[in-house]
Amino acid sequence: MMKNKLYILALVVVLMISLLSACSSPAEDPIVLGSFVDTEGGILGNMVLLALESNGYTVTDKVQFGTPDVHRNALLQDELDIGIDYTGNGQYYSEGFDEEIWRDAKEGYNAIKTYDEENNGLIWLTPAKANNTEMLAVKKEFADANNLKTLADFADYVNNGGEVKFITSQLFAEKNMGLLGMEEGYGFKLKPEQLIMLSHGNTAETISALANGTDGVNVALVYGTDGSLPDLDLVVLDDPLSIPPVFEPSVIVRAEVLEKYPEIKEIIEDVFETLTLENLQLMNKKVIVDGLSPKDVAKEHLVEEGLYE
Repeated sequence: MMKNKLYILALVVVLMISLLSACSSPAEDPIVLGSFVDTEGGILGNMVLLALESNGYTVTDKVQFGTPDVHRNALLQDELDIGIDYTGNGQYYSEGFDEEIWRDAKEGYNAIKTYDEENNGLIWLTPAKANNTEMLAVKKEFADANNLKTLADFADYVNNGGEVKFITSQLFAEKNMGLLGMEEGYGFKLKPEQLIMLSHGNTAETISALANGTDGVNVALVYGTDGSLPDLDLVVLDDPLSIPPVFEPSVIVRAEVLEKYPEIKEIIEDVFETLTLENLQLMNKKVIVDGLSPKDVAKEHLVEEGLYE
């Protein structure tokens, strides 16, 4: 009789432990999360990581996993369950779309979302409203003195004989979805002597030249969320025509993972809804200039937004 009671008691304990284990995390298996190797990839990846972990998910951390091509291939090969990319990169991942589509935030997103879901079983979630594309930047003092807020303002400045020394990559200067498109779209034309063309697209160099006025530079090619922009008091000129493709950050989830854990969609999209061009610039600055870790910066933002305790 005593043996039976002990057996029943042991069985109850085992069942309770099993129940507690099952309830400790909504994810039965770890979710493998990756992101690009750069600073912004580290910030965005850690935001998703912390948000999922705070909701009870077990996550295998591969944040800052690799370069865009390595990251993309890992998603296609099921090495990652969740990744982070930019909508504008859809032009390189898909076929059959007119290049003009990538200039429209909504159409570009819908194009790669549909293409990847139908062909690769990858689901692109709603992107953040922060266009990390190629832009033109000037010093704030220069912008204020010449009433420059948009590329249309810049075109007026150029056409009225304003002095310009623009540092850019040669590729950007020579492509229709770069400077050539801006000149055509806004109605201005820079002369060869107004350009300093680099063989690479390293914006750290273009930003440095602008900040220091090297060789008379007063306009520079940058990326919209470059972290050093606010620290150096630089501003980007708005491009309402979206001449370069729109690059908004979005989280990509393998369809079978999203089917298994559908609630992660809302968790992640709530995080990305808080992101803007300006706060991503500041977060990148905190890592690049102030020396904080991407994870600490991500946590700070989530706490401020009430999405992490």
